[in-house]
Amino acid sequence: MAESVANVFLETLRDLLVEETKFLLSVSADVDKVKADLRSIHALLMKADRERRDSPTLKLYISQLKDLAEKAENLLETYAVEVESKREGRRSLKDKFRRYICIMCECSSVHEVGNEARDIISALADLTKKLESELDHQGSSSHSKQEAERLLRQTYAHEVEHDFVGMETDIELLVSKVKDETRKRRVVKIYGMGGLGNTTLARKVYNHADLQSYARAWVCITQQFEHKAILGKILKQLDCSVTKIEDLDVDNLVTRIHSLLVESKCVIVIDDIWEDVHWEIIKQAFPVNCNVILTTRSQNIAIQESEPHKLKFLTEDEGWALFQKVANLSPVDTDLKSLEDVGREIVSKCEGLPLSICVIGGILRPKEYDLPEWKKVNANMELYLRHGEGVEEYKRVKQVLELSYDALPYYLKPCFLYLACFPEDHNIDLERLYLLWMAEGFISYQDKGPNETLRDVAQRYLTELVMRCMVQLHKSNSYSPLNKFDTCGLHDLMHDLCSSKAEAEEEKFLKRIDASKYLTDILSPTQTRLVIPPSIGNSKSRLAISCDFERALSSIDGLEEVKGLRSFMLFQKDLFLPFIGFKESTIDFKMSQYLRIFVVEGCEFEGGKLPIKVGELIHLRYLSLHYSNVGELPKSVCNMPYLQTLDLRVLNVIRLPNVICKMKRLKHLFLSVYNIEMIEGDKLRLDGLHELETLEWINSETTCIADIPKLISLQSLDVRVCDEDSMSIVLSKKNSQLRETRLEVESCDLSSEKDMEVLNEGLMSPSLVTLKMSGCNMSGTFPCYTEGMCQNLVILKLYNCKGKVDVEEFGKYPMLQELTLRYSVKMAETITFRSNSFPQLKCLGLGELQDLKKWEVEKGAMPKLISLIIMGCHNLEKVPDGLRFSSSLRRMEIMNMPREFIERVNGEDYGPFVEKNIMLRSMRRVVF
Repeated sequence: MAESVANVFLETLRDLLVEETKFLLSVSADVDKVKADLRSIHALLMKADRERRDSPTLKLYISQLKDLAEKAENLLETYAVEVESKREGRRSLKDKFRRYICIMCECSSVHEVGNEARDIISALADLTKKLESELDHQGSSSHSKQEAERLLRQTYAHEVEHDFVGMETDIELLVSKVKDETRKRRVVKIYGMGGLGNTTLARKVYNHADLQSYARAWVCITQQFEHKAILGKILKQLDCSVTKIEDLDVDNLVTRIHSLLVESKCVIVIDDIWEDVHWEIIKQAFPVNCNVILTTRSQNIAIQESEPHKLKFLTEDEGWALFQKVANLSPVDTDLKSLEDVGREIVSKCEGLPLSICVIGGILRPKEYDLPEWKKVNANMELYLRHGEGVEEYKRVKQVLELSYDALPYYLKPCFLYLACFPEDHNIDLERLYLLWMAEGFISYQDKGPNETLRDVAQRYLTELVMRCMVQLHKSNSYSPLNKFDTCGLHDLMHDLCSSKAEAEEEKFLKRIDASKYLTDILSPTQTRLVIPPSIGNSKSRLAISCDFERALSSIDGLEEVKGLRSFMLFQKDLFLPFIGFKESTIDFKMSQYLRIFVVEGCEFEGGKLPIKVGELIHLRYLSLHYSNVGELPKSVCNMPYLQTLDLRVLNVIRLPNVICKMKRLKHLFLSVYNIEMIEGDKLRLDGLHELETLEWINSETTCIADIPKLISLQSLDVRVCDEDSMSIVLSKKNSQLRETRLEVESCDLSSEKDMEVLNEGLMSPSLVTLKMSGCNMSGTFPCYTEGMCQNLVILKLYNCKGKVDVEEFGKYPMLQELTLRYSVKMAETITFRSNSFPQLKCLGLGELQDLKKWEVEKGAMPKLISLIIMGCHNLEKVPDGLRFSSSLRRMEIMNMPREFIERVNGEDYGPFVEKNIMLRSMRRVVF
């Protein structure tokens, strides 16, 4: 792993030395020298990563390389900032580096910079020689270690699964596919997370009674793929008379296997395939009539020219049944009842992973029906696994999961390890994760396509981790075509693996602290402090502190002496938890002057101001004050020339200096739509932010909306406008580069034909994903649907708007998932949702619509509706009968409606899965 992290540092250094200086014709020889050294080390590290070379000496060299790369990066950035301060006329980073060597000769500090730069180049060359020597020396010992690992991972068709539950449907389906001779595609690829039972399912199909007359062969590939050996094993199983297979070349092997199978009923299992190219190499041996079953952990491999078969996690009942078998419990034993509640709780913690259930069941097997022992194991599962009776079994589980980690390409390993920053069972926000990866330098500019952003590359990296069944995506309630998922997570066992790798002493990658373990109220019961031992903070360059408790913290102590931090992250699991006190002295920023990431969320800053020294963190890439209490942002933030992400979604009003437009490298800016005040009184200027990609949320009352068309790189915009001119600018075709626009229009007079034309054109924009209109005056009716209108609109909310709407027209919007109509929106007395209308609608809210009397829903309308809210529609006669046919509906909220209406709803049966929440009078203000 260490070599993968070092490679990332090298790529960051390369981006600085190569990408930013490739135009320096006068120093091309020096740049080429550095490029050559970087390429050499890069290739050596990839070789070490690919072959999983491991030795104390190699680890030492790699650690030195990481330190060297960091040192080089810090040096170049510091120098660039110094040059910029002395040459104020320069306008871009390229200007800072222009005539790099000449500038060095002009500055007073150049001599030292030059010497350090030459030392780095010399050290890079020296490390290249050492790495080459060490890798050559390690060759033989590494080979024997790899062979031992391969033998441990080998699988065989005759192995018997003593404890087996579920998969009956999977087995029946796959066996029927093998027997179906009419199928055109006869390759099935079983895929799923390690430990789910891919091999077990393949073995059950292979040994099925109906397939015993078939010509059969079973081979296990593993990551050390040797195609001749694989073909030889297959041939030997198909024809026992074959001898001296080693004398046959690959062409002969392919020909003989093909001739044996071409006229036969056959099934070949290829277990544990890691790369699609491995299958491409050997598939020529199998005729089109041959049934091939492959197992893999990669969804990407599974979907290539085959029938993918995804394994699912066990249900709670299946997990409990497997647990009983492994723990040797009899289902008819009366004593089992007393253990079932605890047993099912243990099973639920395994999250449906059979391998995990087998390990815990094995620990409890000798304990039989001892309820206190079961409770003890349930309360301390992690302890029993890692240090107790289950330690050997846990090692086996870890080995299984480590195979997936070992197979990752070097550029994905740091991205995966970074997930250890977040607590177990945490839903990780994808957008934040992408931006953090980018700030850390994990996302390579070299992987960026011509029309891609770094964020797109980050999304591709995550998709690859998902396709390898290591990360699980969570679908959002409402999504746009560009973002179908909003969070991700890890299975608990995968999180254990991730954390153990990331926090390993030899890696020093990161340290995550559970704040609840370091609380003290020694001063007073109301003055709880977080006291962190300095030794913990000093052990890693990245420190993440997660807080999940309902006690306010007066301060954080123990970080004053921590030095060399590259990233500091203080996360609140729930942003509505009490504040955490953050003092000027909490962190000594001089000792961590090269900080890249500073995340302080849910904090109460001393005096309501950021620590003064934060403005001196010139290397900072990511600054988040989300939900913190900060009254004013200092002007010194413009001294952060490398800042990429600035999150100012604070709790209360924050006063801003008009300097954000000077942050030329800023890519992602997050603001609070109602919580911004400008110190000078002018509106917030954005012109000059040519690299800005994300802008969320701005308000036309406090921000210069006319600057938006000047943001040539802008991809995502969240904006609230309160005047017609601002709306016209936002919806202008000049913003065609936008991918997603979320627009709130408030109190605008759109009665003129020109303004309605602007709105109509805006609805044709493919970037419009959210539209909320409140208190607007529209002449006539809301624009009628035309082909291409609102093609990506996901959320539509209309509040108290003058002008009539034809609700049935909204049913033609192809992506609409949430529709809200409230406060006297004018409409017809009778509305009908036609069959096939509202194809994606999930949430529908109707409130205070006095015109609405009759509502009909035809069968097939709103096929995905989950939530329905009706409030204060006093003239509406009843809920449509058509909703009784909805199989997707799960929740109905009826508030402030006539008694007769409520009685009808209570009398209707909408199915066992629909939760009714009915209130005659709402005592709370409902927002929907």
